[in-house]
Amino acid sequence: MIEAEVKLPVAELTEIKEKLLKTGFKESAIIEERDTYFDNKQGDIRTNGEALRVRETIDHQTGKSRAQINFKGKKLDTCTMTRQELETGVEDGEICKNILRAIGYAPAAPEVIKDRTMLQNGSVTACLDYVHGLGEFLELEVLVSSEEEKDAALTQIENILNSLGYQISDTVRTSYLSMLQKR
Repeated sequence: MIEAEVKLPVAELTEIKEKLLKTGFKESAIIEERDTYFDNKQGDIRTNGEALRVRETIDHQTGKSRAQINFKGKKLDTCTMTRQELETGVEDGEICKNILRAIGYAPAAPEVIKDRTMLQNGSVTACLDYVHGLGEFLELEVLVSSEEEKDAALTQIENILNSLGYQISDTVRTSYLSMLQKR
């Protein structure tokens, strides 16, 4: 899969949520995500512009928790966060992290913790994030199965950004982990 994605620092998530709801988005989840990123001893994964993480999620509406392992490839363009994404659920996030440690991967500090409200409108997911230590962000994402579908997804995302009063040039291409490490 390819995740067409943009990330935008914002001042007021409540206003953005109201605007998105008026345009047909529906709230789908309120969750907390804890991301632990890993790299090998040489630092090859991050140096290559890729990411390997274990995500542990708690759903605040149901109380259920889940975990997954995720790999993100190199960014596919110069303007957005779009890249190949491979992920699958794991039964126990802590055991998964211990397996990665046992085979030579080390966690990158700090852990990324975010409170996320997810909204959905067709194939577009809007993530309203409060990232602990960083502040508020809007992510707009569309999962596509091929490179050919990527441009149409990014056009769809750009149209939503424009309707909110933003441009692609307002977005950032830096991961939350990198932002936290620079603080």
